[in-house]
Amino acid sequence: MKPHITVIPFLALTLVSGCFMSAEPRIETGALLADGPVAFCMPDEEPCQTGLPDGDGYLVVSGNEDEEDLRLRFEALTESGDAMIYIGEAELRDEADAAWTYLVARAAGETPEGLARFDLMMPGCSDMTKDQTVRFGIVHADAYTCTVTDLANFRAYLIEAYADHFADPAWWADED
Repeated sequence: MKPHITVIPFLALTLVSGCFMSAEPRIETGALLADGPVAFCMPDEEPCQTGLPDGDGYLVVSGNEDEEDLRLRFEALTESGDAMIYIGEAELRDEADAAWTYLVARAAGETPEGLARFDLMMPGCSDMTKDQTVRFGIVHADAYTCTVTDLANFRAYLIEAYADHFADPAWWADED
């Protein structure tokens, strides 16, 4: 079974918008976003999921014994206004199979429990133009996924294609 088919609800958005995937991890060294656990929040996904520091990333423990825990790693992508935008890599695992999907994150204050809150969004590969696929070397693997083979090119694509979105609170709330 393919790991991107049986994702935990936290990343179910990947199957709706089309996602960027890789057969191997592309972030070499992850960065912790805050001291201690953080809350990862996606639009229309309540409650936020708690990420526990785990090496150079985070572990989101699944509440369902039939689902694997989720591992996330981040690195700085760009600044937008006064906020740092991070690129994130989520490891999707199903027994021995693994794949990595990509998302973006930004700090969004604190939760009522005092955890640093980070909003997450999944860039959609269906948003790419033909020109962008050629210029950035990103290939449509199928109708729902694009393959990331070069993180530097993918980072450049995100900065070019999503700069306006990164500065738009409505985009982060999935209201645009």
